[in-house]
Amino acid sequence: MIIAVLFALLMAWPFVYKHWLEPVFNPKTTPPASLQQIDTVSNSSSASAPSITATEKIAEKVTAESKPAIEPAGEPSLPAPDNVPEQLTTVTNAGLSIVISSRGGGIVSATFANYRASVEKDSGPLVLDFTKMPSLTYKGLNGFSAADNFTVISRSPEAVVIEGKNASGLQLTRTIELNDAYQITVRDVITNNSAQAQVIPKHAMQLGPMQMPAHEYRMSGMDYLGIDVLASSGGEGVVHWAGKLAKLFKTLKKEGETSFLPKDIAKDEDVPVDWLAVKNKFFAQIAVPENGAAGYSFMAERITVDGEDANPALKPKSAEIKSVAAAVLLAGKTLNGGEALCENLKLYLGPKKYSILRTLGLHQEDVMEFGMWSPVCKFLLTVLNITYSFIPNYGVAIILLTILIRIIFWPLTHKSTESMKKMQALQPLMAELKAKHKDNPRKIQEETMALYKKNKVNPVSGCLPMLIQIPVFIALFVVLRSAIELRFAPFLWVQDLSAPERLFADILPIPLNILPIFMAVSQAWQQSLMPATDPNQQKMMLFFMPVMMLVMFYMMPSALVLYWSANQCIVIIQQLIQKKKTSGLAPANK
Repeated sequence: MIIAVLFALLMAWPFVYKHWLEPVFNPKTTPPASLQQIDTVSNSSSASAPSITATEKIAEKVTAESKPAIEPAGEPSLPAPDNVPEQLTTVTNAGLSIVISSRGGGIVSATFANYRASVEKDSGPLVLDFTKMPSLTYKGLNGFSAADNFTVISRSPEAVVIEGKNASGLQLTRTIELNDAYQITVRDVITNNSAQAQVIPKHAMQLGPMQMPAHEYRMSGMDYLGIDVLASSGGEGVVHWAGKLAKLFKTLKKEGETSFLPKDIAKDEDVPVDWLAVKNKFFAQIAVPENGAAGYSFMAERITVDGEDANPALKPKSAEIKSVAAAVLLAGKTLNGGEALCENLKLYLGPKKYSILRTLGLHQEDVMEFGMWSPVCKFLLTVLNITYSFIPNYGVAIILLTILIRIIFWPLTHKSTESMKKMQALQPLMAELKAKHKDNPRKIQEETMALYKKNKVNPVSGCLPMLIQIPVFIALFVVLRSAIELRFAPFLWVQDLSAPERLFADILPIPLNILPIFMAVSQAWQQSLMPATDPNQQKMMLFFMPVMMLVMFYMMPSALVLYWSANQCIVIIQQLIQKKKTSGLAPANK
């Protein structure tokens, strides 16, 4: 009864806190008139002046640290005429459509024809918006930033050529070509058209910011936004910054000797890299400079709380990441008159789909973050996709995968069940041993182990069926964190296997999830069918385990709960079949 009450309180806690406790502990107080006045002035001034993001701070630092030894001739850059309208050029293929702006020659949006925006089938294709920070634009290169105008020279359905010039005589000609498999080829040629030597300083090419799309489920405590990088040397492998970003906010707070978290962080790394990626839950941008990069920079912005600017006490104690962006740092070079510098880059802008990423080379598939479970994750994805090619439903594919896993481990599971039956049959003899040697625990242990050995019983075999499922369970959880296959995949009443069901979420204080309830009931049934070596212990497990699993799984992705539920049903069928057969061998007498 106590556990049931605690579980009910746990489920009701979000509703109770939001409606009754939060107004008491976190009141949204109205700031004093003086603060309101300051805030109004700040807002009005920020509306007229462009804000400086953390990435721009990175670019300013890069520019300041790489002042040229030979000053460029003429003015640093040509001012962008106010009367020159922005020109948008769309480049499209079967799966991807990108919009390129004449301001900086970068990508301002990407549309994915094969992936819809929300779970509704008529929601239209997903669009990633990079308007505030166009992808592939330069920082620290005078006259060629996102604020400078370029001219479209030529275009075709899958490629565009643009050109820009600055006042010192440099000319940038950029070709952007859209290839298959969500790959974009960028060819930049910087030519010195002046008679004097020109210095191309160390500069950055940025990747657009990545956020969580509005209609995708975000499980509490999970790191979906991240920056990944592969160093050119050192053998460290791919570095994943996702789990370190929240700590960096706290580090910056400590170094600044303040009691509040900053709104954003920025970090420079002077480490040569082969590629750099920014990503959200299901999509990624991966930049691969042809000649590598001299380093990289990244920024992260946290989610802010309403009113925290006026009342710093409202600022959160830990950071929840809102967006991430990054830039590859490219080495500078001195160009004599008439010389040119070529900077080629491959950009992957697409889904985190292992079957595509593994063909790109340079371990780019590691943006999936499979980690130590990589072999099992790859096996699961392969089986799921093969099954889906024959039966186009990932829910059915998960059930068939569960059956396959049970078939593979059937001999071990069968042997474990038989061993548990033998242990159950040994209970009378074990009771005699305990009564005979009740004052000598060591003797009881020795005689019990001898009894097990004589009857060929393994006392830990009952745990094996559960243990062999753990790697598959964890691997499936890792796959659900990043693999796009299960995004918005339906099954029966479930609309999205990568998220909880959340039925009647707008009506009930706690959304209804049917699969976890079914899983808990099936587990209680399965526990009741297991041979009991200790009846009292079985009664406790019969109640405790299903309740614990229900609490743990209630807000888990539906695919994970479906796998575990299917596994429980197969075990129940197996136990019912074995129950009809002859119960185990009679134990050998001592």
